[in-house]
Amino acid sequence: MRVEFKVGMRNYTYPIYFLAALAYGVVLGAFPEEYVSTMAPLFIFIDPGLLGFMFIGTSIFSDKKDGTIGALSVTPMEWRDYYLSKTIIMALLALIGALVIVVVGAGFNVQIAYVLIGTLLVSVVYTLLGIAIAAKYRDLDDYFVPLLAVMVLSFLPFAAYHGLISGPWGKVLYIIPSYPGLYFFHAGFEEIARETLMWSGIALVIWGIVAYNLAKIRFYKYAVEGLR
Repeated sequence: MRVEFKVGMRNYTYPIYFLAALAYGVVLGAFPEEYVSTMAPLFIFIDPGLLGFMFIGTSIFSDKKDGTIGALSVTPMEWRDYYLSKTIIMALLALIGALVIVVVGAGFNVQIAYVLIGTLLVSVVYTLLGIAIAAKYRDLDDYFVPLLAVMVLSFLPFAAYHGLISGPWGKVLYIIPSYPGLYFFHAGFEEIARETLMWSGIALVIWGIVAYNLAKIRFYKYAVEGLR
C-alpha cells in the first residue's frame, strides 16, 4: 500500500485528486447559502465516487502497461491484497477530499460524521466497481464508454431525489448505489431520519459485497488470466 501511495504521488494522480477537491470546495463556497445543501452532496459524490472510479481505472491500466500485474502474478501474493490496497487508498483519499470540500465550501457547521460515513461506503463501492470494469480493458479510451454509462446512471438518483423523476421509475433508481449515498451526504446539511440512514447503509454494504465479488472474479479473469 505504501508503494501504491508513492506511485500515485509520483505520477500526480493523488495531487490532482486533492486539487479537484479543493476546486469543488471553492466553487461550492461561491454558491448562495440556501443552495449549499443542494449542491454539496453532488460535489461530494463526484469527488469520491466518479473521480475515484476514473482514477482507479487509470491505475489498473498503468499497472498493466508497466508489467506490474504480470510480475505480481509469479509471486505468492494474494490478489485480494492488490485490489483491497487500492480500495483502501482511494477510500482514504475520498475521506480527505470530502473533508476539504465540506470545510472549504460550507465551513464547520455541518454534520460531518454522516458525510464521511457516506463517503467511505460510496468510495469503496465505486472503487471496487471500477476495478471490476477496468480489468477487462487496456486503456482509458476503451474504458470511456463504461465510464460514461456509470456517470449517467449515477446521476439519475439526483434527479429522483429532487423530484425530477417520480413514480415507479424513481423507486427503481434506489438500486443505484449513488442513491443511498445521497441520504448520507444530505444528512450533513439537513435532517434525515435515522431509519432512512440505516437502510441506506445496509444498501451500500450489500453493494460493497457485490462489487467486491465482481472485482475478485473479473480482475482474475481479465487482468491476471488474460496476461497468460
